[in-house]
Amino acid sequence: MKVRSMMFSQDWKKLDDRVFATIRIHRGDLKYVPDERVEVVSPKKRFQAHVIFATTMKMRDLPMAFLEYDLEGKPGEDRNDLLIKLGKLYKFSEQPTENDLATIYILERM
Repeated sequence: MKVRSMMFSQDWKKLDDRVFATIRIHRGDLKYVPDERVEVVSPKKRFQAHVIFATTMKMRDLPMAFLEYDLEGKPGEDRNDLLIKLGKLYKFSEQPTENDLATIYILERM
């Protein structure tokens, strides 16, 4: 079976961790399933990871602490600031809203 790629727009610090998480908004993107192996690709990093968990929820239900972790929140950034930062990772016409479905993936570096 071919290993699919999971793209990251930046070399986030979390990609250096053995276990890390990411948020993906449902926009017709590839969906990954637990036990799937993926190739993580960022501008300067490329490695294999194992999807160990996936769950879907509305953006409005994501805890603030998770948004801060995922988007490397800075002191003073509020929820709206983080949603704007997340929106910069998507096309203008696909800006995420609090009503969008998002999947949280937990991955383990192989």
